[in-house]
Amino acid sequence: MTATAAHPKLPSVLPSQPAIQDGISTKEQIATGAARVTNPSETPIFICAFDECNRLFPSRDRVMMHRKRDHNSERDDHIITWNE
Repeated sequence: MTATAAHPKLPSVLPSQPAIQDGISTKEQIATGAARVTNPSETPIFICAFDECNRLFPSRDRVMMHRKRDHNSERDDHIITWNE
């Protein structure tokens, strides 16, 4: 995907669906720890919410580099994060 290509857009609230039971995963697969609960210090997430961009970044500095390059802006508002 090029820098000028449109990024996929997601609504802020996704429609709900009934949950379905996982009938194919084994106990061994679940025990491998492919997924786990995390916290802000282990998983930094910064989302550029400028002009409904919604791209994810690992730091505020990276969001600001993106803003300057892709949005031609140095505004530091409209950033969604759980790290601050």
